[in-house]
Amino acid sequence: MLFLGGAHQLFHLAPVAAMLSRIAPGTAVTCIAADAHVGQLLADVRDRLNSPDMAIEVVDPPRWGHRLAALFRRHSLVKLALLCSLARRLSSAAAIVTPERTSAWLRILHVTRARMIHFRHGAGDRAPSSERRLKAFDLIVVPGEKDIERAIELRHVDPARLKAGGYVKLDYLRHYVRCDARLFDNDRLTIVYNPHFDRAISSIDVARTVVETIRKDGRYNLVLAPHIRIAENMTSDDRASWGALGEPGRVIVDLDSDRLIDMSYMRMADIYLGDMSSQLYEFLVEPRPVAFVNAHGVDWEDDPRYAGWHLGKVAVRAEHLMRAIDSAVAEHPGMIERQQAAVRRAFGEIDGACERAAHILAEMIAEPASKSSPARQLAGGRVAALRPSP
Repeated sequence: MLFLGGAHQLFHLAPVAAMLSRIAPGTAVTCIAADAHVGQLLADVRDRLNSPDMAIEVVDPPRWGHRLAALFRRHSLVKLALLCSLARRLSSAAAIVTPERTSAWLRILHVTRARMIHFRHGAGDRAPSSERRLKAFDLIVVPGEKDIERAIELRHVDPARLKAGGYVKLDYLRHYVRCDARLFDNDRLTIVYNPHFDRAISSIDVARTVVETIRKDGRYNLVLAPHIRIAENMTSDDRASWGALGEPGRVIVDLDSDRLIDMSYMRMADIYLGDMSSQLYEFLVEPRPVAFVNAHGVDWEDDPRYAGWHLGKVAVRAEHLMRAIDSAVAEHPGMIERQQAAVRRAFGEIDGACERAAHILAEMIAEPASKSSPARQLAGGRVAALRPSP
């Protein structure tokens, strides 16, 4: 099990690793973490699920990978460097399981003949270009029907290599992790503002205006909780500048705590404000008002990548922001059924997802290896031209 893409991907796979080590005691399950913090989070999952046989190893990326990432200000290059350093070891694995798609390069470059299994992290609508690499995997495990339909229709993936198991992250957090009761010691409603990390689709470039608009309005608490990857290339001055937007008792600014990945804010806030993050659907597991910042003036209404925006209200300009939030709150009763249907389609059956996914893996590993795997045949073809994911 490779955990190379960051802590935000961990809860989509780690509980499955722990469950697999319980239901298939003859299978050696080893989780490889890219840093000590991810290693500790893996240990927490192992302990909560009482899976002492799940092995955890922290493997530092090579120094040249860090230097290359710093030079190009692209943290994802560290993942490629770490894959290179692990290549010889991984060549003898029976199966490699990963929640990110950069690891597809192991197949593309003919580094391993192991079964390659991908677990989708998140359940959003944006269909990133890295999904083209799905064909390099022998099995793709997704939360719900939405991802199966998209993989078949948009990426032309063989349906036989797709399985829906439910939303692992929420199943785990719902049953094994306690959620704090309050974010602020007052009675104002709380907005969680969740900009995406990809600036091409994110509202992060207008986030300071968004924060100031809500602060001046004075009727709401605010948590600025962007996707955790947004801070991965920030300098200390950048972080300090964003942190200065915080205000005790009114505004929380969080760039890198575990609350960004364990759904703390999504579970405790009253209103969601965002753009393209799949955390929208995590928030909507309990239907509540949602609004969106259309920072790029996108013609979104007939674009399937913006399907989530139909679940709330959309603001195009800063002066429309509070109107959109207020309308989302006032008109929410009419949105509840639509939100519930969207969550069911995205997440599938949530309860029991960890164990179901572990059984899917156990069945795959128990099958005789096929020498004619479509994914392996494809490794030398058009997939080889793809670039690593951001």
